[in-house]
Amino acid sequence: MKWFIGTLVVVNLLAALYGALKQKPEVDIHAQEVNAAQLKMLPANWKPPVASAPEASAPVTDIASSMPQAEAVTAVPTVPAVSSAVGTTAASKEAKPAVIPAKPEAKLPEAKNDDKAVKQPDIKVAEAKPVAATLCYSWGGLDPQQLARVQGGVPLLKLSSPPQASVVDQRRGSGKAWVFYPPLATQAETQTLVAELKAKGFDSYIVQTPGEFKGYLSLGLFGREEGAQALVKRLKAAGYDKTKVDSRGDVVKVTTLSFRQLDEATAGKLKALQQRLLPGIPLQACR
Repeated sequence: MKWFIGTLVVVNLLAALYGALKQKPEVDIHAQEVNAAQLKMLPANWKPPVASAPEASAPVTDIASSMPQAEAVTAVPTVPAVSSAVGTTAASKEAKPAVIPAKPEAKLPEAKNDDKAVKQPDIKVAEAKPVAATLCYSWGGLDPQQLARVQGGVPLLKLSSPPQASVVDQRRGSGKAWVFYPPLATQAETQTLVAELKAKGFDSYIVQTPGEFKGYLSLGLFGREEGAQALVKRLKAAGYDKTKVDSRGDVVKVTTLSFRQLDEATAGKLKALQQRLLPGIPLQACR
């Protein structure tokens, strides 16, 4: 009986050694986690299949066959129990995948801030240039009353410089032109001149109306100055060089205002002022 127990102990040691040599090297237990769900408990009456029994169990079967049947029945389950337990433990270790520690990511070299770094080109936004004030308008001719009205509205334009004024004398009245000849030394000589002019086809008479032209020889009154100038030309050709033309009416000073260096906004205000004050005298572009 002692030798039988000794034999069983030796067989169990051999089976454990074989199972230990066959399993893979253990992975570091600190690098993996044990999942309790993957462990299985074997029932007390569990028997492994014959095909999956390890080769080391063969001597045990041979030895048991030479023993009495009663002893062999009690000995056979003992060996597979140890080997299956070892195999189950090894299988559980093989089934658990090894946890590979993550490698630290390689750090990229930090960019050095040096003077040789590529600099972005400076982008300059072009500033909008103001439109040059180059517009110019003239407004005239304005008589003294009209000029006073315009001068009252000019401050509303807020001009940088006052308008330039150009003044000329202009005769305004009936618009008729009178052709005359200055009186001679005596009235008798003037009467002789009248007869000579009549003989040459020029009608005339002596002015008797009191005033500065009393005694003058009147040669004609024309509605247009062109007709008067044509008569004067004929008289001078006949030898009467002292013949003159007097435009009937009053002499009035007429003013023309020139508004220079205006921008679009100021020019618009000037046009509105012209339409409000003197719509009959339009603005003209400066020449």
